[in-house]
Amino acid sequence: MSLFLMVLHVRVLVHAGPLWRDEVSSFHVATAPNLQAFLNSLVLDPFPILFVTVLRVWIALGFGSSDFGLRLLGFLIGTSLLGAIWVCCRMIDKERWAPLWPLALFALTPVTLTEGDSLRAYGLGLIGIVMSFGLLSRLAFRPWRLGTAIAAAIAALIAVQSLYLNSLILFAICLAGIIVSLPRKQLGPLAGILFVGLIAALSLLPYAGIMRNAHDQLALQREFQAVSDGMPSLISTATFRGTAAKIGCFLLFSFGLIMVTVPSLRRSLFARIKGGSDSLVFAVIVVMVGAITTFGFLWSSGVHSSRYRLPLMAAATLSMQVVYTTLRKNIGLSVVNLVGSGLAAAAFIPSSYHLSELRRTNCDLAAVVVANSAAQDDLVIVNRFTHAPTFQRYYRGTAPWTSVPAVGEHLQHRAYLARSVMLNPDAIQDILLRIESELKAGHKVFLVGRFPLSEMGRPLSITPTPQSGSSWRLGIYLNIWRSQIVNLLGQHAVQVVKIALNESQPIDPQEKEDVLVFSGWKD
Repeated sequence: MSLFLMVLHVRVLVHAGPLWRDEVSSFHVATAPNLQAFLNSLVLDPFPILFVTVLRVWIALGFGSSDFGLRLLGFLIGTSLLGAIWVCCRMIDKERWAPLWPLALFALTPVTLTEGDSLRAYGLGLIGIVMSFGLLSRLAFRPWRLGTAIAAAIAALIAVQSLYLNSLILFAICLAGIIVSLPRKQLGPLAGILFVGLIAALSLLPYAGIMRNAHDQLALQREFQAVSDGMPSLISTATFRGTAAKIGCFLLFSFGLIMVTVPSLRRSLFARIKGGSDSLVFAVIVVMVGAITTFGFLWSSGVHSSRYRLPLMAAATLSMQVVYTTLRKNIGLSVVNLVGSGLAAAAFIPSSYHLSELRRTNCDLAAVVVANSAAQDDLVIVNRFTHAPTFQRYYRGTAPWTSVPAVGEHLQHRAYLARSVMLNPDAIQDILLRIESELKAGHKVFLVGRFPLSEMGRPLSITPTPQSGSSWRLGIYLNIWRSQIVNLLGQHAVQVVKIALNESQPIDPQEKEDVLVFSGWKD
């Protein structure tokens, strides 16, 4: 399984191609000209300082001159995560340490593969939380060693200084370690775990202001969902699909149901668990507290992307490893473990293999086509300002361009940049007037993005922007602005042509752009 994962990581390195908008944002923060600009950029970046510092060092070493050189860092971090999983599982149990479940249910998932290898902080943060899990469990169950406590503190700092959400999982791990250590009245492990948690918490104090600003920004990205619609989104990885996945889930559920309902099997299971109650308590507390804090934060923030659940997925699968190693050795159990993890892996293989060949964006191709086709007097419009950083990175044309809405700079794409624009009911009036002026003058208008022509003739109106932070919906406004542009062009442009892009491989749909060219004017 590890060899297959290495193949997938190599495929991601080869096929991912140019940087997409989130990665462009990381590159901008890492290449800030001075310390003040670097710190100011962190306000709009949803991560602490560690990863962009590592990226800055990587660029200084000469690897930042090409996209492939930058992606090489993501590849090294992604493959190092596999090593961290193996090391962590060996710390959990030296005899049965093959990490079948962490590899099958975590490392092999499409979201771990793509986000872990991206030029973002997820991979480094996951390495930190995986190593923290192993080292803190070692503190809780093994004889006290100062070196282990120091190593755990370093791993915890890497975790929380890479991903803010890691602090929730680290809290769950520390709490679990403290609870299992208290009855044994061993002050060394207890003090070591408290020391690790305190160091990690204190290291986050400088980010208090940034985290408050981030909470305000999350209000703009909230997804409107009813409770009944939201719960499946919270508990799903959004990638566990297909016939194999359904079969795997059914078999695992059936196995668990049989084990707890058949008396003889239940007694056998409990007999094998006997003697490992502390380990089971540790694993259960980590999963329960981690799930409550993570889901609670995501639900209150209104963001449900599977990437935000990666730290919880890591801790949950490592907890499964703890449970497995607690059970007494048995051939039947080993077979069930092997078959179960194999079925789980089989469920993810098709989607992970497909995602490993995706190009992360085609915005660079769109930028090249526009640069070669647009004259100096034409106008280029990028549909969403959140996609503009990628376009700006690769555009070398002479025609002026703007995003929708125009937000001033396009180095980062945080939703906060559009907040003041949303207060204006005529936010894109200037863009609409420029389109009209360019077409009447005989010039062309290039649209970069996804513009469904079916929306022509169906203009949407802007509703007043609410003053309550929890009610902002940036996505609604972006769709309305797009509709206004498409409607204007549909009514008055004489000709529309879609330019084919030179795409030689599948494109990730999250940043797959079209290029439409409008010309002529009719009243």
